[in-house]
Amino acid sequence: MSKKLKVLVTGATGNTGSLLVPALLRENVDVRIFVRDAAKAKPLEDLGAEVVTGDLNKTETILPAVKNVDKIYLLTWNGETQLQQAENVLNAAKEDGGNPHIIRHSMWGPDNSRIIKQGYKIEEMIKSSGLPWTILKPTFYMQNTMMAAQTISSDGMIYWDMKDGKLGMIDVRDIADSAFSVITGEGHEGKSYILTGPVAISFNDIAKTFSRVLDKEVKYVNVPGEASLQAMIGMGVPEWIAKGYVELSEGFSENFANSTTKNIEILTGHPARSFEQFSNDFAQVFSSKEVVVS
Repeated sequence: MSKKLKVLVTGATGNTGSLLVPALLRENVDVRIFVRDAAKAKPLEDLGAEVVTGDLNKTETILPAVKNVDKIYLLTWNGETQLQQAENVLNAAKEDGGNPHIIRHSMWGPDNSRIIKQGYKIEEMIKSSGLPWTILKPTFYMQNTMMAAQTISSDGMIYWDMKDGKLGMIDVRDIADSAFSVITGEGHEGKSYILTGPVAISFNDIAKTFSRVLDKEVKYVNVPGEASLQAMIGMGVPEWIAKGYVELSEGFSENFANSTTKNIEILTGHPARSFEQFSNDFAQVFSSKEVVVS
């Protein structure tokens, strides 16, 4: 009888993890999740996930989570300690004495952003760790547009600092599907996969798609980076992260991500979801008068 696969997922209650964990459980994978807030993890615990609470900034709290796992899906936050968080997980895994396969949820973006610079340093650290690894590099999420849901719903307007840059933006559901395939499949060690949607589009294209799907006129208005920065800070985004997002937009607006790959289809067997599909599937979010974005 073959041994049951045991997987640790960090960032389990976020956009990707909340889709990935249930999929793994349905596949009869033994899933352990590492979270800061046990209450927020309760729905995943009810599905059968083992919950370990701790802090990625504190190595000693990570040790119980990495014990005896076969694979680690490593997702950190975008803040200034993300490099330290990843190093803490790697150190804990080595201290445990195992040889877990690290599947890093990384990023693909312009390295003028402090967020991307740290992300790329993490990739190099993982590659030199001596542990087996696979790196998933998704670009800008379609779900990020939900931050504009309120103004789309109320005024038919999207305010963003992306100029007319085109991006091969990706649906988070495709990231989760790809992660599932890597975790449950074989032959991915030592490989990096850039993950994109099927076509590169601009925010003007996004506005046109919403206009069709919502049957109302939606317009895109470019805003200066400084105005975007102050708006994010006003919404409670830490300044370091907000500056990193503005830097990302600067690079994306210059067409850094004006390209696509076939890696979603290669990994999952299905084509990457289009923005048209995304906007149809979540049309209610952009139509509601009371928008709540998690």
